[in-house]
Amino acid sequence: MDAKGMAGKLLRLIERSGADAGEVFLQVSEGVDIEVRDQAVERLRNTQAAGYALRLVVDGRMAFVSSSDMRDGSLETAVSRGVDLARHSTAAGADVFAEPSGPGPGVDAYDEDIDAISIDRKINLLRDTETLCFACDPAISKMEDLAYTDRKTETVIANTAGLLSMRRSTLFDVGVAVVAEKDGDVANGREGMQARLFDRLDSPSELASSACRKAMARLGAGSVKTQSAPVIFDRSTAYAVLTHLFHLVSGERIADGTSILKDRVGDRIASGLVTVVDDATLPGLPRSRPFDDEGTVSRRNVIIAGGVLEGFLFDASSAGKVGTASTGNASRGGFRSLPGVASTNYFLAAGGLAPEEIIRRTDRGLHVTSLAGWWVGINPATGDFSSGARGFWIEGGEVVRPVKNVTIAANLLDMLAGVDAVGSDLFHRYGTAGPTFRVSEMRVGGT
Repeated sequence: MDAKGMAGKLLRLIERSGADAGEVFLQVSEGVDIEVRDQAVERLRNTQAAGYALRLVVDGRMAFVSSSDMRDGSLETAVSRGVDLARHSTAAGADVFAEPSGPGPGVDAYDEDIDAISIDRKINLLRDTETLCFACDPAISKMEDLAYTDRKTETVIANTAGLLSMRRSTLFDVGVAVVAEKDGDVANGREGMQARLFDRLDSPSELASSACRKAMARLGAGSVKTQSAPVIFDRSTAYAVLTHLFHLVSGERIADGTSILKDRVGDRIASGLVTVVDDATLPGLPRSRPFDDEGTVSRRNVIIAGGVLEGFLFDASSAGKVGTASTGNASRGGFRSLPGVASTNYFLAAGGLAPEEIIRRTDRGLHVTSLAGWWVGINPATGDFSSGARGFWIEGGEVVRPVKNVTIAANLLDMLAGVDAVGSDLFHRYGTAGPTFRVSEMRVGGT
């Protein structure tokens, strides 16, 4: 399909329809999903999707329509229906379309070799990972999950303000989860990652050893007494804290007044060790892109710098409501979705300490390696945070035993202010990432 030509055709129909303004979002994607168990391919599915969405403004009122039917008659019907819906819709409010601003930065988001990667190579990545998992230790009893996904996507955004932008992207995703059993105890371990380029995925040996190491380390875990203590978040759990922070700095919450940070730009809200960045311009990372899903050119956004709140993340709609500009953070779940605010490569900047050194500098505390229920454990109006946790107990700067069935709790802003050590082990496995870091005190609930 000529995606750019199709978007141009839709734009011309909009311009002739009587609409005051309009936008085309068109997306074409193709990929494969693979699951392996006991060396056999349990699932092998080729996926294809193509469609478009229109936002049309008539007399200050906006309508949204989407379709996967690319036939000429259907295109005309969709535009006509959108204009009619707009005339009967509520006022569009502050929704605006992106202005033309150049092609955006080069972000190395497309693997030119994707079509040359054979299905056998993809399947063997999983088979080799499974073999290595079972070779790690006799206690590894079964695989919970072993899956691979890839997608190549072409996205075109055009609007009546003169914008016409196209991007190509690829995304590779692999994940493995194992179960370890010993002396009646059962524990699991999971590892996975996403990458824009196939060769940046972890090797089977790296995936297997990491998942198995996590599972084996959790065997024999017990609880601890309820107390206040330092809590170390490893880099696989740092994302949870950052995700909750995102909800407080999202332009949607700023615009509707529900974030406790809405009037605090310029205030110190965290330790001087805390710098949080959202940057879609970093080459090759999982959420890198030259422009967002409204066509706004991507940029580096510093949210917290040395503990000081610098700003928030906006799409066009939320930015318009508070009288500022989009930060390039509009995102859609697909062509059937309206844009909303989302993070890109969003991370806590690395510090100078090795994770092992942070443990050595902790006289007593909890090293968290897994969280449960964290996604519902935040009150955005107050910042109060709680989550189930498991990991390891530290005494005298050394790990002494695995821990499970505990909860950790604190106010999110108190946690940020209490960060007193940040690790050097930042690695972008997914869009949200962070190095190991320590919070000086949290409530640890156990027995």
